[in-house]
Amino acid sequence: MTTISYGEVLKAAHQLPPAAQADLAAALLRNLKPRSRHKKGTSNAINLEPLRGMSSAELKALLESVVAPGQQQTLQALLEKNRSGVLTTEEEAALDELLVQADQVGLLKARAQYTLSLGEGAAELLE
Repeated sequence: MTTISYGEVLKAAHQLPPAAQADLAAALLRNLKPRSRHKKGTSNAINLEPLRGMSSAELKALLESVVAPGQQQTLQALLEKNRSGVLTTEEEAALDELLVQADQVGLLKARAQYTLSLGEGAAELLE
């Protein structure tokens, strides 16, 4: 079995069409399991909530959004340095922050896709 890095997975995911990216994010969130460090009886599972107060056009625009080219280049450079094992402490913090931001964008895109999947009637109820 071949093991690939998070960066390689992220790079491949970014090559998917926007709707497929949102589907992937939603599928990953559905399969998220609570981490063992949580107290017994608690869960960190994320429920995918619809985005309220956005029109279908705004939701579709959100699905088409991408990470800014400058940030994408910085992310790729930091991921490469991380693979090489030459990240400084400051660069590691910057990489962590960029990955958090990318995850947040992915979650927003998944929520937008989920909201659109509810259909027009449901979208009106959410406004």
